[in-house]
Amino acid sequence: MSTTNGQKQAQKPQAPPASLSAGHDAEIKKVFSRFDADGDGRISPSELAAVSHAIAPPPSESAGGREVGVMMEELDADRDGYVDLGEFAAFHARGGRDQDAELRDAFDVYDINGDGRISVAELSKVLGRIGEGCSTEECERMVASVDVDGDGCVGFEEFKKMMSTDAAGAQPEAGVPNGKTKEE
Repeated sequence: MSTTNGQKQAQKPQAPPASLSAGHDAEIKKVFSRFDADGDGRISPSELAAVSHAIAPPPSESAGGREVGVMMEELDADRDGYVDLGEFAAFHARGGRDQDAELRDAFDVYDINGDGRISVAELSKVLGRIGEGCSTEECERMVASVDVDGDGCVGFEEFKKMMSTDAAGAQPEAGVPNGKTKEE
């Protein structure tokens, strides 16, 4: 962690890799800003922990600390103790892990009871945890918009199809089904 007289050392954030499309670049910046709570252009371990714990609370404080440490190890390429926009974008540009595994992990966050389906109640609970509180009606609309088989829930294949809509140019906000936010 870089400090000067106890204060964070100002650092110009790196630009995202040039290989990203303008739409993907904007999406990465939007997601990055959700993590960067203090707006200093860097994600600190505590900011990463806050988002991680909101999405999936760890079983213990020590487990949460280890998880954040592993994430920082993977994201913080220059080892300055922070993740800047360039590092964040580079991680996403290289795809992190296997896309199906990433989608399965994201799906599992929403599938609270582990039955292989995301219900309206589960969607509402998770969105509330991450500060994207939606009404039951909004959650019902989100589920209905991707519920191909009509069971009132979102299965993994439906989730996967919804999350890969960026080919059509309308990519949902990362981690938020159908891109709905509380501002809408």
